[in-house]
Amino acid sequence: MAGWMRGMWRITLWHPERDDGRCVYPVPHWQARTEVAARAAAAARHSDRASVMTDPSRWHDMVVGEVAFRPAVPSRERAVAWVALVKNDAITERGWLLAAERGGRIRDESWRTRVAEMHAQYRERVIGFGNSLADIMTSLADTDAAWDLAPYRDRFGRIEWDQVRADIHKSGLSYTWHTPYGVVWIDQG
Repeated sequence: MAGWMRGMWRITLWHPERDDGRCVYPVPHWQARTEVAARAAAAARHSDRASVMTDPSRWHDMVVGEVAFRPAVPSRERAVAWVALVKNDAITERGWLLAAERGGRIRDESWRTRVAEMHAQYRERVIGFGNSLADIMTSLADTDAAWDLAPYRDRFGRIEWDQVRADIHKSGLSYTWHTPYGVVWIDQG
């Protein structure tokens, strides 16, 4: 990952039916604050690039294979706090809600207590933390939380990370969050 700057998304695209290369697009955080926006920015760049290639159809069929975000300030603690604030309607994909956007929701002492309690609860339930789901799964390799990723490999041996994440989210008992401080996987049980 040499040369991969902080505050950048790294979106990797590959063709689902062929193993003939990957396209990697760095997207700065200021340009795309969320994963959805980063995927869209990478797809737009890829479409522009593919349209001038000698065989555009070969390139147009590529899909997102992996998403990573290298935060400017990597911090597991801040990532967990960010999740608690999102879950309590203080932050949206655009950032902090302004007073006018909050409507009738008041941030009084009881609200602060709820946020603090959720933060403490989530802090103890972190399963993994890293720049991507791949980082998290690698760090869990020799632990009780390790997953067998073989069922998620395509015929070329690439892991289909969106399917891994979908299975994590399926039961609703745990969830992965792309935060400005890194990716955190929290047991919500």
